[in-house]
Amino acid sequence: MGQIGRSTDPSTADNRDDVAGSEVASFRYNNPGAQYPSARAARFGQTGYGIIGGGHKIARFPSPVNGAASNFDLLSRSYVGMRIGEAGTKWTGRHGFGVPGYDPNAMLTKEMVDDPVLAIALLKAIAGRESGKGNNLTEEQWRQAHRMYKAGSADAFVDGLPAVAVAQPPASGVPSGAGLVQRARAHIGEQYVNTQVPKDDPHWRGPWDCAEFVSWLVYQEANMLYGCVDDTAQPAKADAYTGAWKADLERLGKRVSVEEAAATVGGIVLRYPPGPGKMGHIAVCDGNGGTIEAKGRRYGVVADTVQGRGWHTGILIPGISYDNAAPLKVSPPAIIYEIGAPNMDMAVVTRIQTALAAKGFDPGLIDGEFGLNTQAAVLRFQEAEGMVVDGAVGPETAAALGVSLAAETVKPGVAVAETGPAAGAPALDLQQLLPLILMLLSKEKPMAADPAKPGQGLELLLPLILQSALTGKQLDITQLLTVLATGKPAPAVTPLANAPVLSQPVNTVPAPIVSQPATPQQPGAAVPVDLITVLMPLLYERLTGKPFPGTEKPDKPAEPLAPAMSRPSVQLSAGMLGIVTLLQSAGILNLPFNLGAIAGQAPTTTAPVSGSTMATLIPIITGVIGATGGFGALGGIASKVLGGLFSAFGKK
Repeated sequence: MGQIGRSTDPSTADNRDDVAGSEVASFRYNNPGAQYPSARAARFGQTGYGIIGGGHKIARFPSPVNGAASNFDLLSRSYVGMRIGEAGTKWTGRHGFGVPGYDPNAMLTKEMVDDPVLAIALLKAIAGRESGKGNNLTEEQWRQAHRMYKAGSADAFVDGLPAVAVAQPPASGVPSGAGLVQRARAHIGEQYVNTQVPKDDPHWRGPWDCAEFVSWLVYQEANMLYGCVDDTAQPAKADAYTGAWKADLERLGKRVSVEEAAATVGGIVLRYPPGPGKMGHIAVCDGNGGTIEAKGRRYGVVADTVQGRGWHTGILIPGISYDNAAPLKVSPPAIIYEIGAPNMDMAVVTRIQTALAAKGFDPGLIDGEFGLNTQAAVLRFQEAEGMVVDGAVGPETAAALGVSLAAETVKPGVAVAETGPAAGAPALDLQQLLPLILMLLSKEKPMAADPAKPGQGLELLLPLILQSALTGKQLDITQLLTVLATGKPAPAVTPLANAPVLSQPVNTVPAPIVSQPATPQQPGAAVPVDLITVLMPLLYERLTGKPFPGTEKPDKPAEPLAPAMSRPSVQLSAGMLGIVTLLQSAGILNLPFNLGAIAGQAPTTTAPVSGSTMATLIPIITGVIGATGGFGALGGIASKVLGGLFSAFGKK
């Protein structure tokens, strides 16, 4: 990833210095935002520029910390005062990609760029869009980059760093913590692979994993096996493991606090494995709050920080001498989601689960509970992404998933955006919702006796799906996820209601929500509301055997119908209906029954409306036939529908 460099001469803006390779340009050039070279960028360590696709120039920096600092400076100088949509278009030139996850009408202010939390989130979104695969900075590097920007130059930042404790070579024959650190630093930049390392090979230059790296250091420094599954094995064959480090600590080691280990040159910090056979994490401390560690496939062996991360204990190794040091204050993660963590927000857990499912890592039921299935999905995701595999969702894992760990709130008096193309609401992300619906359908089980229990699957979603299919109104993702998280059925709704509904992408950085005027319904845009009002409760009752939510009559208990959800034809029809509804919401199919034209909306596709109407009607009709047991029973349904319509029109 490169060492942080000092300020350079402005002439570097004219120094062509291409970097070959298959990695994305913003990674190769340590330039998260892929900015152009400039004399100003030299203040933050620019060393030259390269030519990438389309003949565009890209500034080159010695470290992504330098590059991100220059990106912050560019935002502050040239983009403050613009709307975020305009700023994103200007940054990307003619492509005009905007900034993912941010309201294009929100204003980019100087206060926003100067606030490290807000500025880092914004530049992460820009960097992810530029690379198409996130960013390659650790959380500490992002914080360093923002501090460099605030310092005004790379030189000012480097000169302001505290003095680093220098690891002195160990005295002859005396193993020391300083010796551990000196050996560790010699391997920064080497590759990470989950592998077994011969502990007795002094010339080993990688690959490493975290436990093998520290166990190798201990053997090389103290000529002893520690943290291995079998400490009596041949050193060339001994397997190191974070779970074995925990066991050896309890048998042999000296347990100290994380604060004491962080302040000790050669102290070790350990995060326990989240379960048997799972991986934890381990790192060697430099005595100043820094670490040297084999962090993951994405990073390799790096110098990082002990701050803002989850550690369970500190360790000192018997037989190794350490210099005494006052404990160093270590800040835990501001927020972390893992099994047993306090104050977890169900809506955030739901976002995490939904993002995992969308990326192909099944978390089980999307229920807003961080349980073993969710942890297993996080572990698989972290392994696939080359991150620290600990089963916990902190800032780095959340950024890789594309979710925010901040609980979303709507301030009193702030209007929220109405859904629909006219209001500029974000488009439904089919890649996120389709796996969610398919997963729910594939896991449908017989209904429990208590209808209020979460996890009832399709029964909870039926009111939303039926309303969306029959009215053509886009599914509201916030309402959908709330139903899944709380386990309570959707309340009865008035078709085509104009009340504002909060709509925001699931996997994005939170952005200010700006109210948009609702599009008034045009005269003559009458929709068969009475048909929908009659049809929806009948379909729901026939499918589930329960009254449609909001229509129960406790004073007149009715004979419950036998639920038809267990019938294969009904399940297949419900699945088809859910998929068709999603396709219509995503604009791949037009609205059925010519509802789009009636409401004055432009077609979203050239496909004929008749095809969408048939795609909606076929699963509905098939499901009703299956639910009622045949065409004879269907005639009874038809008579009820007609009777209901005559009654409804007669009241007008």
